[in-house]
Amino acid sequence: ESRGPVTMRPLRGAIVAALLLCSLLAVQGQYGRGGYPDDDQMTDRAVEYYMMQQQAEQQKYQEEMMARAQEEEMLRRQQAQYMQQQRQAEAYNRQQQQLAQEEMMEQRRQAIYQQEMEEEYYRQQQEAAYMQQQQAYAQQQAMAQQQAFQEAAADVRAQTFTHTPTRDEREAYQVQFDQGQEEARRKASGAGADAGGTSLDDATTLAEKGTMLMSKGNYASALITYDRCLSVQLAHLGDMHPIVAHTVDLMGVALLRIGSAKEAQEAFQKALYIYQNLQGEGQHAADTALCVMHVGQAFELEAENLDKSAKGWERQMEDLTERAYDMYERALDVFKSRVEEDEPDLDVANIYHAMGNAHNIRGEYMEALRKYKIALQQKIRVLGEDDPSVAWTKNNIGNSFKGMFKMDEAFKWYHECLETVTQFFGPDHPEVAHVHWNLALAYHTKGEVEALKRRQTWQGRWPFRWFAGITKKRLAHEGDDFEKMDEHLHHAFNVFVQRLGEDHISTQRATEAVMAMRELVR
Repeated sequence: ESRGPVTMRPLRGAIVAALLLCSLLAVQGQYGRGGYPDDDQMTDRAVEYYMMQQQAEQQKYQEEMMARAQEEEMLRRQQAQYMQQQRQAEAYNRQQQQLAQEEMMEQRRQAIYQQEMEEEYYRQQQEAAYMQQQQAYAQQQAMAQQQAFQEAAADVRAQTFTHTPTRDEREAYQVQFDQGQEEARRKASGAGADAGGTSLDDATTLAEKGTMLMSKGNYASALITYDRCLSVQLAHLGDMHPIVAHTVDLMGVALLRIGSAKEAQEAFQKALYIYQNLQGEGQHAADTALCVMHVGQAFELEAENLDKSAKGWERQMEDLTERAYDMYERALDVFKSRVEEDEPDLDVANIYHAMGNAHNIRGEYMEALRKYKIALQQKIRVLGEDDPSVAWTKNNIGNSFKGMFKMDEAFKWYHECLETVTQFFGPDHPEVAHVHWNLALAYHTKGEVEALKRRQTWQGRWPFRWFAGITKKRLAHEGDDFEKMDEHLHHAFNVFVQRLGEDHISTQRATEAVMAMRELVR
């Protein structure tokens, strides 16, 4: 029993030593190669690297999502801004259109007001002219009595002197007659001054103003000015005077431009009556021939304004154009007698131009072109290429080619005319608007011709035969030609309304054309 404790002590030491050795081995395995863990350490780093990669990718994805959200927000803002700008532009356009319509309405109201004022002024002038005519009539009676006295005295002298009067006697008679005429003029001048306080210089100023208004296309105002001029001239000169006849003729020309053919015819007939009943009629042969030509132009305008839907209009057209042509031939004989055979003359050229118009109205286009060619050659020799009268002959040549359906030739002459008259008058002149009107008609005719060719091609092909019948109107107006027709038509319409008024025949025709075009578009 005393050996037990002695034996257990070495065993315990061995166990402790084994435990220490195991601990050292464990520690060496765990902290081998420098004293750091191997597998666990690498695993932690891999996990940590993987987590960092995931975080980086997640952060990148979040950044991309944020950038995409910002781009979408920017696009939405840009789109909203663009829509707002569009709405503002549409609102601005509507406002401008409304302002333009209001301005046009205001211009119409002003034009109506001005027309009413002019009519009132015209009425007052008519009343004043009537009073002056009454006074002029009294003066004419006095002059007629004086002339009767002179004729009686001449009869007495003829009965007293059985021999042929000598030169001195004839000169004495002439002096006596001139003195009587001068006394009559003084009396008429005094009566005219007492009547209105105006002079013949005032009449000359009014005539020049009327001519200026005619050149600007203000035909109604020119007519009123000529009427005022005529009132002054009647008070001073009486109604049987060449100056009075010239003013009445100018009033007829203004009435032609307004479109009043019958009123213009009356004015020309009055002027012609005065010229034909003047003493020494041969002195006024050129003025008489010009007035005769104007009578023919009134017949021509009356033929052009005939209602082609009325029964018997063709016979009326032939009758009116024949009467017009007869007047032109009478005037041409007078004008040709004043010049050499090869000498260019503007009056002769104007007569040939008017003859071409008569042939155009009758549909005799080749004969019209022959007359226009003569007129154009003489006008160019007298006026040059850039004169509006030359341009207007070119316009009518275009009308003849349009009537023969030679559209390329027609457009060539129309555009030459349009360039000249636009440079001379400006774009808002009625004469320029008439060229735009002719161009619109030419594009319409071109569309009709091309549509007819298409329909003829389709007629024998089913089912296009039925389809062409339905689309007949639309096929006549399409493409660039339709746009050009619309442009020229609206230009002419706007100028006609503003410068000639809604009652003018040109405005009425343009209005019907605009309404028909709108129907086609709808």
